Parts: sequence; structure tokens; C-alpha cells
Amino acid sequence: MRTPAASAAAPSRRLAIIGGGWAGLAAAVGAVERGWAVTLHEAARDCGGRARSFERDGTVYDQGQHILIGAYRDSLGLLQKLGVDIAQAFDRRPLAL
Repeated sequence: MRTPAASAAAPSRRLAIIGGGWAGLAAAVGAVERGWAVTLHEAARDCGGRARSFERDGTVYDQGQHILIGAYRDSLGLLQKLGVDIAQAFDRRPLAL
């Protein structure tokens, strides 16, 4: 996956990031914001790491809610920086035991 540079001019600095989990994706966003040309390498079919969702027998399973439950300000901040509407992206419900 190739991420476009932050400016129209071709950046002279190039960076390869290994892994498209949350850490790799956050590193790619930060590097692009600083003018680096980023190439992201991910072994799986989709990015997301442990936060990836998958489909089996017509049902979609979301594995990412456990790391994005609201306690991780930096992860939520990254989503907002990328234009994700947090209120629409998560199905938040009161905890009932």
C-alpha cells in the first residue's frame, strides 16, 4: 500500500514501514505529515492488525473494539485526524453486568 506524500512536491525522504496494524498505520500518518514518502508493507490481505474485522458464513466479526473502547485517547485522536466520525463509528452501550 502506498501512501501519498503530504505535499505536491516529491519528498526526498522515503520510509518503509513493516506492518499495517495500528502502530504501523499511526507511524505512516505521522511520517506523511512530516513530508516523508511512505511505503507500508503488510503480510495480511487487509490492514488493521488485531483490530481487523473478518467475515465468516455471512457474519462480520469485529476484533477491534477491545482496543478502541474509549480508553485510548491517542487511537481515538488518530481516527478523528483521519476524518472518522467517532459517534457513528462505534456502537457504545452502557456496561451492564
